[in-house]
Amino acid sequence: GMGGVGKTTLLTKLNNKFSTTPNDFEVVIWALASKDSDVGKIQDRIGRNLGISDHSWKNTSVDQKATYIYGVLRKKRFVVLLDDLWERVDLKQVGIPKPNQENGSKLIFTTRNLEVCGEMGAQKKIKVECLETEKAWELFHGEGLGIVP
Repeated sequence: GMGGVGKTTLLTKLNNKFSTTPNDFEVVIWALASKDSDVGKIQDRIGRNLGISDHSWKNTSVDQKATYIYGVLRKKRFVVLLDDLWERVDLKQVGIPKPNQENGSKLIFTTRNLEVCGEMGAQKKIKVECLETEKAWELFHGEGLGIVP
């Protein structure tokens, strides 16, 4: 969906739900993958999620980081939430094992570009649209939130 429609907000809600409510995932990873992100930046964000962001991690090569991330995730059921993808990300290069039915893991991402969904092999696409004017005003005035003035 276009910028500002709430993709990041929805992904944040998913992250909060997975992080606070019992579920089937052993590891929940949130990483911003914005326009200027490269594999190393995404790996650093994943490293922070995994509790490793010390000086030695910063000086580790992309290949070594990928090997480490893969080693941690390959035996676990995980969900990776990537926000704001602008182009295809090579999961293998990052170190993320390919989510599939056998390992029960998931990759959820947001993007403004429908082509990225195809390039990432998305199995399910959800287009987030702008609210209709009337619904937007209800929300703006608090009616959609259950707030009574």
